[in-house]
Amino acid sequence: MDGNTRNASKRVFCIGELLIDFICKDVGTNLVQGNNFEKKAGGAPANVAAAITKLEGHAYFLGKVGNDPFGVFLENTLKEVNVDTSMLIKGGNTTLAFVSIDSKGERDFKFCRGADGEYSFDDIDFLKMKKGDIIHFGSATGFLDGELRNTYFKLLEYAKENKMFISFDPNYRDALIKDTRAFAEDSIKFIEKSDFVKLSDEEAMIITGKENLEECTDEILRMGAKTVCITLGSKGTLLATKEKKVIVPSIKIKQVDSTGAGDAFVGAILYQIAKGEDNLEFDTIFKYVEFANVVGAITCMNFGAICSMPTGEDVKKSEENKY
Repeated sequence: MDGNTRNASKRVFCIGELLIDFICKDVGTNLVQGNNFEKKAGGAPANVAAAITKLEGHAYFLGKVGNDPFGVFLENTLKEVNVDTSMLIKGGNTTLAFVSIDSKGERDFKFCRGADGEYSFDDIDFLKMKKGDIIHFGSATGFLDGELRNTYFKLLEYAKENKMFISFDPNYRDALIKDTRAFAEDSIKFIEKSDFVKLSDEEAMIITGKENLEECTDEILRMGAKTVCITLGSKGTLLATKEKKVIVPSIKIKQVDSTGAGDAFVGAILYQIAKGEDNLEFDTIFKYVEFANVVGAITCMNFGAICSMPTGEDVKKSEENKY
């Protein structure tokens, strides 16, 4: 995409956590026994922003990191892929997560929350936002106690009042969310006002209380969502609007690591919406999902999230080579 086209696109504002994932490299062990850890940038909304900019879109990250070496590392990681960090705030200590997989395949997880939960509504530069821009709520920590939660809900109201396009991904994490009923209630408040909602099949069932995906999508649309995508892994993506429902097939790949694939999918959808028309017809959304499925699949073909997300040229080459 040339510079003029990029400038003409809507901006995407992604709010939530940016943190350090310390991944245990000792296979088949737990956090007590593990000794070797690799530092990675983490945080679903940051991943979405990176996916957009790697495709040559324009994305801002809204959040807080520590005023420490980890915060510098995270800021530099986003800057390297051209994410706008002008609304990234520093202070306190960076949020850390430690993860290992034991011999039974069970995940051992320790979350040390820091600065991400302190992001304030007053930290947002609203002069940079305009009607028609996109706001993505995709924070795994957005519903936890803290200032970020207050900011999350205030920004939702601001986006609705100012006629911005609202995107929502609940990003359920069983290691963080202990009260699934409260999680569902919070999620519904966002779904009611969202133009685009992306969920996993597990999230759809938790939020709606239904076990049939057809019923789940009907219920989510009834709540107010205009477009719903339920990602089904290798089976594809269930795309639903009030007009119709269809499963958009995935492409066949040799999966290496699925980390960040869902965020890459969301980023690819929002990238296309940002440079497209305001009125989204079903056939247009279908094509967007086809493209996003490819972006998500390519992300699964290498280790890591941001580093594995493709550029537009990567997608083109993959399509030419039949993946």
